[in-house]
Amino acid sequence: MSLARSLRLAQPRNVQKVMVLVVLLIASAAIATFHRKPRVWLPEQTPVAFWAWRNQSPSEVDVRLALDETKAHAIFLRAGQIDIHDGNLRRIRPVIGSLPKQVDLHLVYNGTRSLLSQLERVDERALADAIIEAYRTDFERAAREHARVVGLQIDIDVPTRLLGRYEKMLRALRAQLKPSTQLSITGLPTWMESAQLQSTLAPVDFWIPQFYGSEIPERSDQLIPISSVESIASFVNQARELDKPFYAGLAAFSWTLLYSSSGQLISVRGDMDPEVIAADQNLELIDQRPFGSTDAAGRSSVSNEWRYGYRARADGVTDELAMHSGDVLVVDVPSAESLRMSARTVRELAGKKLLGVCVFRLPGENDPATLSVKQVAAAMADVDSTVEVEVRILPDLQPPVSQASASNWILEVTNAGTANATIGSAQIDLQVSTGQIESLTPKRSDLLQSLCAPAGATKTVGAQPCSQRRANVIRFRPNVLRAGQTVTARLAMNLSASKAIPVFIEMQTETGQPYRNRLEIIAESEANR
Repeated sequence: MSLARSLRLAQPRNVQKVMVLVVLLIASAAIATFHRKPRVWLPEQTPVAFWAWRNQSPSEVDVRLALDETKAHAIFLRAGQIDIHDGNLRRIRPVIGSLPKQVDLHLVYNGTRSLLSQLERVDERALADAIIEAYRTDFERAAREHARVVGLQIDIDVPTRLLGRYEKMLRALRAQLKPSTQLSITGLPTWMESAQLQSTLAPVDFWIPQFYGSEIPERSDQLIPISSVESIASFVNQARELDKPFYAGLAAFSWTLLYSSSGQLISVRGDMDPEVIAADQNLELIDQRPFGSTDAAGRSSVSNEWRYGYRARADGVTDELAMHSGDVLVVDVPSAESLRMSARTVRELAGKKLLGVCVFRLPGENDPATLSVKQVAAAMADVDSTVEVEVRILPDLQPPVSQASASNWILEVTNAGTANATIGSAQIDLQVSTGQIESLTPKRSDLLQSLCAPAGATKTVGAQPCSQRRANVIRFRPNVLRAGQTVTARLAMNLSASKAIPVFIEMQTETGQPYRNRLEIIAESEANR
């Protein structure tokens, strides 16, 4: 064989080898890309938004505090409900009060029970027309109030089987909006398994899947939290694979579930005050525990979402909820730690299509069922929960008429940290001198006791109940001491203006860690208040 012929034969073989190598490299790159972990977001890189979900627009103070503490850039404001009556669609319950300013607003419309029950028979275009009419009215109102509306969001809990019809409504809605208007929807966890979800999302700019409340415990013996790291991880993975821009909807509120004496679910509420429940003498605390969980890496941990169970001793009404004797009231309380774990899971798994985290709900001064702004901010920043209890004794400026004297004081205890105390675990002991106490008046059913500790004792451990005249310890045990909360009690005492009072603080936090501290305080004068 000649040299030339050998070269001609070798060349194709070399080309073939090169081509095989190229194919292998491409395949390897594709496999690596497929299995590549999603981009991990840093806390400071992750935008924050809030849902505001009351009929009353949030106050300027609440909005400003939320924006300042969390650097939130958007609010999804519930602007009303779409209802159907005698076949006619209309908006009801429009939001009351001035619209938030200096923040991007998305006006949200959800459906009443009546609408949801008739969705299968409602004309999609008629529903779109009813929504667009409400939106245009509110958009004009926002312009007059100098509020910045940038989008429209639909929050209709469409059954998964009706997603095809929902898509038709969304397309009809999109056709009537300006291109600059952002159209979005909320999403149920149950939609994730539907083959129709991809096309349903096509008409919208982004969506907010709700990574909480996917399963409501139908029986009182079911231990199902509002959200868990495991469920959030699963939902985030599914949302990422859809390749559609999304906010992760996370829960920062407690819900209360009422069960019959036989354990059957009667009702669910998300606005009850855990403190009012804990203070109700008709309700017996029969169970309290944290929900177990694992983190995104599969490590066992505690979710820091707590479950409290109460049994009604007799028929009664608590926070406008009627109960019968034997009914069971279950309160599921989130924490800064549970929200922090949820947000961390989102940042680790969501990938490049993540637009941010949307927290339900915007904290308000008069919303004890929601985490405080400080707690939300700590969770979003991925900062450990802290415990910081402040104690003050202040002049009582409005004492009961029968007790008015210079010896009237207010004991004020503030949880200035971001960790809640578990129900009934907070204990504040004041070490005083025998004969100083005249009378003690707790607020509600909070426990305020007079105790006797051994003479010369530097601690209050082992102190026993005794009369107020003999007592040298005042023990204050508020039922609830959540983050940001201040609880008070009235004291009638002879106090020296310059003498320091030793204070011993103990509480169990929702993180599972005990907290103990010792302070020395001096009763403050009226001028220092």
